[in-house]
Amino acid sequence: MALPVRPVPGASRLDYDARMTDEIAIAATTTDPAAARRADLAALAGEEWDVVVVGGGITGAGILLDAVSRGLRAALVEQSDIAAGTSSRSSRLIHGGLRYLEQFHIGLVREALSERARLLDLAPHLVSLRPLVFPLYGMPFVTRGFYGAGIGFYDALGSARRGGISRHLGVKATRELVPPIRTEGLRGAIVYHDGAEDDARYTLAVARTAAGLGGLPVTRVRADGLVLEGGTAKGIVARDLLAGEDLRIRAKRVIDATGVWAARADSPFGGAKMIPSIGSHIMIARERIPMKHGMAIRVPGKVAFIVPWPDFWVIGTTDQPYDGPPDHPVASRAEVDRLLEIVNTVLAVDLTTDDIAGTYAGLRPLVGEALDGGTVKVSREHKVNVDRNGLVRIGGGKYTTYRLMARDAVDAALGPAEAKARPSATAELPLVGAASRAVLSNLADRISRDTGLTNEQAMRLTQRHGTEAMAVVELGRRRDLLRPLVPDRPFLEAEVVWAAHREMALTLDDVLARRFRLAMELRDRGASIAPRVVELLGGELGWDEARRRAEVETYLAGARREYGVPGRDMPAEVEAGAPAAAAAAGVAGAAAAGLGGAADPAAAPGTPAEA
Repeated sequence: MALPVRPVPGASRLDYDARMTDEIAIAATTTDPAAARRADLAALAGEEWDVVVVGGGITGAGILLDAVSRGLRAALVEQSDIAAGTSSRSSRLIHGGLRYLEQFHIGLVREALSERARLLDLAPHLVSLRPLVFPLYGMPFVTRGFYGAGIGFYDALGSARRGGISRHLGVKATRELVPPIRTEGLRGAIVYHDGAEDDARYTLAVARTAAGLGGLPVTRVRADGLVLEGGTAKGIVARDLLAGEDLRIRAKRVIDATGVWAARADSPFGGAKMIPSIGSHIMIARERIPMKHGMAIRVPGKVAFIVPWPDFWVIGTTDQPYDGPPDHPVASRAEVDRLLEIVNTVLAVDLTTDDIAGTYAGLRPLVGEALDGGTVKVSREHKVNVDRNGLVRIGGGKYTTYRLMARDAVDAALGPAEAKARPSATAELPLVGAASRAVLSNLADRISRDTGLTNEQAMRLTQRHGTEAMAVVELGRRRDLLRPLVPDRPFLEAEVVWAAHREMALTLDDVLARRFRLAMELRDRGASIAPRVVELLGGELGWDEARRRAEVETYLAGARREYGVPGRDMPAEVEAGAPAAAAAAGVAGAAAAGLGGAADPAAAPGTPAEA
C-alpha cells in the first residue's frame, strides 16, 4: 500500500529524526490497511501513469524507485508479495562475484564491487561487510599463488576500497580461526570481505522508499496483458486477486520485470528467451559449526558460501538448469546432499539432514546459452530489450547490480533524449530507515535503555528497521506489544502489526517468510507461533475466526513444502517433483473479510512470484 509521502534523508546526512517517531507510530496505529489498499487500487486504475512496472522483485522495485527519483509518476503491480520469488531466495550476499573472474567477466565484477560500496552507504542497516575465509588446498605454492592472484585482483577491482586488503594466513593461523577445518592438504587460507544482506527486507525497503516519494506499489494484482493503442503499449489489463475484479491501468510506458516468469509460455506479454537456473540453500544453527567468520569454498566450476546470518549459517548455492514451473521451487534431496558434502569435505563437523533447520531454493533469470548442459558459466550480465510495441523487458543480472539494471530499464523506456533530460537520482538516495552505523548503534542503546529490551533485541530491531525501530517500539508501547514473538529470539509482537500497516503484509506467509525470515529457520515452520501471529495480523486486516484458521492451515502446508528438509520433513509428493502449489500461503483466502470480495478461482491458491 502507498505510504504517506515523507522526505528521504540526503546522502550526506544520515541522521535519526526523533520528531518522526510519534507521527509514524500514530499512523501505524490508526490507519486501516484494507481501506488504504482500496484507495491504492482506485488510484492505480484511475490515473494515467508515466511508467507501470510489472514484477515486485528487486529489479521491479528498483525500477519503481528509479522512475520516481526522476520525477515520473510510477506504479508497480505484483501478483503476490514484494520479493516473494527470487529476490527472497538468494545467498544473501552483496558481492562482486569472485568466481566471475575465472570466467573473465572483469567488467561485471568491477561494476558489482562499485555497487557493493554504494549499497553499504545507501542502506547501512540492511547491508554489512563480513570477512570470509577462503581455504587453500592443493599443491604447495601453486595453490596460494593462483588463488592469491585472483583475490588480489578482486581487491584491485574495488573490494579493498571498503573491506581492506585481503589477508593471507598460514596453516596454524587458519586452524586457530576455523577450528573444525580439515588439515589434510591444507596450505592455509585467504581472508577477504564481501557484503551480506537481508534480501527480502532490502527489496521491501526499496519499494517503500519509492512509495515514500510518490510511487505506488500494489501487491496481489496480476498483469494479464497489454493495452495496445495503434500497436503501441499504453498500459496493462490486470486482475485484483483479492477482490476478483479486473483493472485497466493506463500508462505511457510498460516495463516487464518479471524475471524467470517472463519465460513462461503463458506469460501475459509473450514468452521471453531466458535460461532459468536453480540455486538451493540450507540453514544450519550457528553453534553447529564453531567458527567466527563465514567461508567461501572452491568447488568445481564455482564457489559455495557459508554465509553468517543471525543465529544461523546460510549455506549455498547450487547452480543447475531448471525446466520446471517457476512457482515455489524447492531444494531437491540431491542438492541438499551436495551442500552437506561440500561442507563436510572441508570442515570436520559431519553435518547430516538432522542438522538442517530449513531449506529454500530460488531461480535465476539468466540470459544467454547454457554451456555443456550447465548454467555455471552463463553470464550474470543483464540485458534490456524494447519490443516493437514499446514494451521494455529486462532479464539477467545479479542482485548486487539491481540499481544499474533499473537505471538502464528506465533509460530504455524514456529514450535517449528524455533519459538525458531526466537522469536517474538513485545513486545518492538512501533507503527508508538508513542512518550511519554510529547513529544506529546509539539508537539501539537508547531503545534498550528506555524499554528494558535486551541489547541483542534492540540491535536486531535496528538491523531490520533502521531508524524506524523507535517507531516500532512506540507502537509496541501504545498497543502493549513489546513482548517477544518467539521464545529466546529477538522478534517483537509489535512488528507483526507494523508489517500489516507499514510493510504491505497481507498474509501469514508475508510475515513469517519475508518480514521475519522465520519460515525457514524454525523447524516447525512457525506452527507454534502461527496462531498468535494470525491473531495479531488478522486483527489489523479484519479477518474472522474461519479466515484465521484457514490462513494458518494454508500457510503451514505451503511452508512445509517450500522450506522443509528433503528426506526428513518435506512432503513426499514434493520430493517426487510435484509443484509446491500449496505454498501460496493464503492468497486464495486473503479476499475474506476486510480485504475485498471472493478470490479469483483461477488464481487460487495464488502464486508468490515476482510477476
